[in-house]
Amino acid sequence: MQPPAPTPPQNEERLRVGIVLTRRFTICAFANFVDVLRLAADEGDRSRPILCRWKVLSHDMQPIASSSGLSVQPDERLGDPARFDYIVVVGGLMEELEKVPPETTAFLRRAAAAQVPLVGVCTGAFVLHRAGLMNGYRCCVSWFHHNDFLENFEGITPVSDQIFVVDR
Repeated sequence: MQPPAPTPPQNEERLRVGIVLTRRFTICAFANFVDVLRLAADEGDRSRPILCRWKVLSHDMQPIASSSGLSVQPDERLGDPARFDYIVVVGGLMEELEKVPPETTAFLRRAAAAQVPLVGVCTGAFVLHRAGLMNGYRCCVSWFHHNDFLENFEGITPVSDQIFVVDR
């Protein structure tokens, strides 16, 4: 008779999120997204990452400046995207979106190839589209950037009357 399988530890996270910040990302979008993860990660308001963990990723580990001038120090290098359940791209100022490092674009493409779901926050959908990863998908874009999206991209009609879109 086989012994019973060990019970997984209570603190085994159920959700692992990798976060990619663009240069001059919107700190409010980033902070709000992470705070929702923080609250969902624990029972009560103790900020323990029990059920969920997140890591800010970077190709070079240099601090990433937000549009407000505050910087975030990355936690890990890009590496293997399959170690995450989701990869979230937090965009920001439009003029910076074309300056995504090629290493980051390659990482996002590897994530898509590994079938890791990709999430665009703020103007993150712009980054995903420029990486060639939005063809055939619907996406949510703020009403503020709706026309910018239409001017920059063909083949996708962005949704601007919802706060998020789940496509597939």
